[in-house]
Amino acid sequence: MLTPIDIQRQDFEVKLRGYNADEVDDFLDLVGRDYEKLYKENAELKEQIKQLNRSIEQYKAMEATLQQSIVLAQTAAEDIKKSAAEKATVIVNEAQSKSENMYRQLDQDIQNKRNELASVQVEVTGYKTRIKEICSALLEMLDKLE
Repeated sequence: MLTPIDIQRQDFEVKLRGYNADEVDDFLDLVGRDYEKLYKENAELKEQIKQLNRSIEQYKAMEATLQQSIVLAQTAAEDIKKSAAEKATVIVNEAQSKSENMYRQLDQDIQNKRNELASVQVEVTGYKTRIKEICSALLEMLDKLE
């Protein structure tokens, strides 16, 4: 690639009926200065492109990390949901089991109380019968005493 120094050092052979040497030199100086500006600007732009490319790579790496984090967070959320659902199922099953056990126990207690009541009613009936018999016997004794 042609450099600004190459333009400044360029010499041309002088010939008859050639271009005006001062004009050519002035023009070469002008072209050299403009070319030097463009050359420097081009170098700066190339460096800027390199920096931007490095930044892009950093952002791509960050994006990949963020995507991985999102995937991990989604997986963790799904695991938590699944675990919560399983725990809820276990809790509901335990509650139903306890409820059924309590129901059976209460049913058994009610049956026991009914049996007790029936037994007490039989006893009361027996006591009534005995009291009636005693009263009848006492009445007979009173009748005999008169």
